[in-house]
Formats: sequence, C-alpha cells, structure tokens
Amino acid sequence: MKSIAAILVLLCLATTGVAQQDSTPQPVSTRIASGSTVFIEPMDGYENYLAAALRKKNVPLLPVASEEQAAYVLKGTSEQKRPGAAKMIFMKQIHSDNAASVQLIDRKTGVIVFAYAVDKKNTLHGQQTTAEACAKHLKDAIDKK
Repeated sequence: MKSIAAILVLLCLATTGVAQQDSTPQPVSTRIASGSTVFIEPMDGYENYLAAALRKKNVPLLPVASEEQAAYVLKGTSEQKRPGAAKMIFMKQIHSDNAASVQLIDRKTGVIVFAYAVDKKNTLHGQQTTAEACAKHLKDAIDKK
C-alpha cells in the first residue's frame, strides 16, 4: 500500500514538473516580414487613405481584400476637427486638425507588432497627411527589423 502511494506521489510530481515547463512563456517575434499581406480594416473611409499612403511611401506590405488572406491586420482610428469661427477670425487658421492611430496585428499570434499615433495641427490635406505619417513610420519599423 505504501509503495502504491509513493508511486502516485512520484507520478504527481513528474506531471506537475512537466506542466510547469510547458507553461513557460515562449518569446514571440515582433518582426514584420517584408512582402507580407495586410488587411486594412474599415475605418469610416480612412482605410482608403492608408492604402494609398502604403503605396506612395513604398511600404513593403501587400494590401489584400479579405482578412483571411492576410498575415497582418491594420486597424485604427482617425479624427478630424475643423476650426471654429474664433480660430478662423483671430488665429487665421482655416485648415483642420487631424489625429490618427494605427495598430498592426499579427493574425497568427495576436501580437501588436506596430503601433503609432499622430496628431497634426492646421493641415491642408488632413487625413492624407496623417495616413502618410503612419505609413512612413511603418516602413521605418519594417526596415529596422
């Protein structure tokens, strides 16, 4: 009876040791593979500016039409704030302020491999300007890694 209890204790210790080794977090790569496919989530029209900016800034990612085809998903927000009458009269500001933020997510791991936020004041080409800033920094992140 004591030998059976000893064997059970040893088995329990052996299995808990294996379970502890398996639960050790594995390092996840945040490298963005050049030439990978990316799906740009709908963002109230801002996705069109991002797609154009990726091409204009020669970002080495290929936009695709469906999320299932993509290695990465690009999601984010964009906000445009038009100047009020006081700003237009007293500060001579006729252009809008624009802000945007984006995240590039690896579909396999769910890891956010890139994030960037931009806030541009008094921009002539608001959403285009913020999209190009996001694309430029995304390209820099791909080139550095």
